[in-house]
Formats: sequence, structure tokens, C-alpha cells
Amino acid sequence: MDIITQLKADNTRKKSRFMFVTFLISLLAAFVESIFEKKTGMAVLYGSEAALFVVLFFVIDLCLQKFRIFSYASVIIAYLFGIYAILFLENNFTMSIVLFFLLTYSALQFEQLLFLIGAFFGIFEFVISFFMPSAELGIIRDMFPTAILAYILTAILLYAMIYQHQNLMDSFLLSIKNTIQTMEEQSAAYQEEMSALIDQVSNVNGHIQTNLHAQSEMKSTVNEISKGSVTQSEQITQIAGHAADTLHSMEFLTQVSDELTKEAREAANTAQLGEKAVDELTLEISDVIDTIMELNNTFTVLTQKVEETNTFTDSIKQITEQTNLLALNASIEAARAGEAGRGFSIVADEIRRLAETTHETTEKINRNLADLNGSNAAAHDKLQLSSTKILATAESSQNVTTYFRKLLKTLNGQVEKFKEFDSLSKKVTGQAHEVEGASSELAAIIEETSASLEEMAATIENLTNDHQSIAEALNEVTGQAEQFREKTKHLRKNFTRKND
Repeated sequence: MDIITQLKADNTRKKSRFMFVTFLISLLAAFVESIFEKKTGMAVLYGSEAALFVVLFFVIDLCLQKFRIFSYASVIIAYLFGIYAILFLENNFTMSIVLFFLLTYSALQFEQLLFLIGAFFGIFEFVISFFMPSAELGIIRDMFPTAILAYILTAILLYAMIYQHQNLMDSFLLSIKNTIQTMEEQSAAYQEEMSALIDQVSNVNGHIQTNLHAQSEMKSTVNEISKGSVTQSEQITQIAGHAADTLHSMEFLTQVSDELTKEAREAANTAQLGEKAVDELTLEISDVIDTIMELNNTFTVLTQKVEETNTFTDSIKQITEQTNLLALNASIEAARAGEAGRGFSIVADEIRRLAETTHETTEKINRNLADLNGSNAAAHDKLQLSSTKILATAESSQNVTTYFRKLLKTLNGQVEKFKEFDSLSKKVTGQAHEVEGASSELAAIIEETSASLEEMAATIENLTNDHQSIAEALNEVTGQAEQFREKTKHLRKNFTRKND
């Protein structure tokens, strides 16, 4: 049953019940009037009609719910009881007035067929009343033309009203039908839009949930990076401290290198002087060949020079030991410096090897000087025994000159290497300065980065909280939209079921 039919059925039901109430009240009123006027036949008629009317209403209207049948049955029964009253009980002018009431009663349902049936029965009753004998027959016949004319005009007027009402009702129902169809179309379009909106909200909710998860991971990552930056900052600070210590060590090493360079230069000058002294000694030994006295004097001088040279070799030995110790310390510091000290470690190894070479050479010089001392002692002892020893002394002095030349060459080489070591130490010192500055700058940058990461983590946390609130709101909106969509579907199904 569609909604139009439902509306018609509801309208028919309400009108039939209104007809029942109206006619029942009129019957009860007529029944009471008949009792007061002591018209037993009419009272029984009205009472029987009322009882039958109630039975028909409960059976047809309430039980069978045939509202339209009840309307037809009630009109026909009303007129039939009227005909019965005219034929068998009494015929008076009052019955003509009742026919106008029944005509109006037939129009209450606003159905043309029902009204025409009632109008036909009314005219039929007017005709029966005109021809039936009655105490008021004269009045009936005198009023018949007027009454029948008024009845017909009233019927025409009521039929016109029914016709207009039917047209208006049809237009109204058509408008309702069109409105319902439009509402159904709009409801379908609205439901599609609502479904699309719910899907979009669900997609947005899914994206926000994904972003929320990604932000949580990003927050964890930023926190880990921040912790790593703090650790790196501490490590860089430690590296900067080691670089500062290395810088101080390199400055000290540079100072020691300068001192060693100066001492090496002094040793070279001393060796050069020793070479000159040996050359002079050689000349003097040549002169000693001519004279023993001059040889004794020269030998004495030579003995002094040899003793002085022994002192020099001791100084050189100490210098080489200090150089070796410094080279060992430099290797240790280079190992601590790591990659930055690898080049310096190579230089330290070269210095250590030079120190070892110098030490070996000094040992040789010591041994040679020891031999020279022994030779000088033997020559001094045997100087009185044989002048031929002077020649051996001359040869020994020549050997000493050769050794002094080698020593001078070695010391000059050491001086050059000490110069290179000094330049390298200064270069490493400069690099250590740069490393210290870079480490400090890097530590400051890492501290700033850590602070920025902490701010970023706080911002991400705020965004995460905001997205969490939005996600919760979207979840609520999505749930409400889903409930609304289910309700819309349910209402649409009910509406469609009613229309079907």
C-alpha cells in the first residue's frame, strides 16, 4: 500500500467514524424524542436502527476495517429505515426534513457515487411520501414542489461541493505523490552524498590515523636523534678537550724541538771547531816530527782537546737520549690523537731513528776516543822510547779528523732534520689549533641542533595531541554518520515498504 492509498484509507476511516458518531447521535436524539412524544413504533424503529448501526460499525469498520463499505451500508440502511417508517409507521412533513439531513449525511464521505445513491433514495422517499396517505397529506402535497425543488437544489449544490472537493483532493494527492517522488529522489541523492561524505570522513580519519602513527614514529626518531646529539656533543667536547691537551703537548714539543735545534747547531759548531782543532793537531804533529819538544807541547794540547771532546760526546749522548725520550713521548701523544696524529707519529719515528743513529755514532765516537785516549797514553809513554810512534800518532790524528768530519756531517744532518721536525711540529700545532676550533664550533652546532631537535620534538608532540583530538572527533563524527546512515536506510526501507 503506497502512501496515497494510505492517506485515502485514513481519510475514509476518519469520515466513516465521523458519520457513525453523527448518525448515532441523531438516532439517539430521535429515539429520545419518540419516547417523550410516546411514539412507540418510531422509538422501536430508531432503537433498532441504532443497534443495527452499532453492530455494522463494529463488524465492518472495526473488525473487517472496510470503511468504505460501512459508509455505503450506513447510507442505504438509513434510507431504508426511512422508507419503512413512511410505509408502515407514519407519513408526515417531518420525514421530509429528515431527508435533507440524510442528503447531507450522504455527502459527508465526499464520494460522488455514495451521494448519488443517497440523493436517489431521497427523491424516491419524497415520491412515496407524496402518494402515501397521511394526516398531514395536504401540507405534504402543498409543500411538495417547494421541498422537492429545495432538495434537488441542495443535492446539486452538495454534488458541486463534492465534485470540487474531489478535484481538489485529486490535485492534492497528485501534489503529494509528486512531492513524495521528489523526496525519494532527493533522499536517494542525499543518501548517496551522505555515503560519499561518510566514506571521505572515513578516508580522512584513516589518513589522520596514519599521520598520527607516523608522527609517533617521527617523535621517537627525533628523541633518539636528540639523545644521539647529546651523546655526540659530549664526545665532541671530550675530543675538544683531547685536542686542547694535544695542542699543549705540541706546543711543548715545538719548544723542545727549538731547543734541540739550537743544541744541534751548537754541537755542529763544536764539531767544526773540533775538526779545525784536529787539523791544527795534524800540523802540529808534523811539526813534532821536527822536534820532540814541540811534539810534547802539541801532545799535551791534543790530550786536552781529546778530554774536551769526551765532554762533547757525553753532551751528544745526553742529547740523543733526550731526543729518543721526546720521540717516544711524541709517538705516545700521536697514538692518543688518532688520525690527526698519524703524520706526527711518522715524524716521531724518524726522530727516534735519528736519535738511535746519533747514539750509535756517539758510541762509536766514544769507542774511538777511548782508543784515542789509549793511543795517546801509549804514545805518551813511548814518546821517549821512539820517535817513530809520532808517525802513528799523526795517522791517528788523521783518523780523528775523519771521524770529526763524519760527526760534523751527521750533526749537520740532524740539524736539517730538526729543522724539518720543527716545521712539522709547527704545522701540526696549527692543525691542532684548527681541530680545537672546529671541535668547539662543532660542539656548539651540535648543542644548537640538540636544542632544535628538542623544540621539534615538542612541536611534534603538540601536533600529535592535536591530531589525536581530531582523530577522536572524526571517530565520533564517523560513528554518528554511520548511525545516521543506518537510520536513513531504515527509514527509507520503511517508507518503501509502505509505498509498496
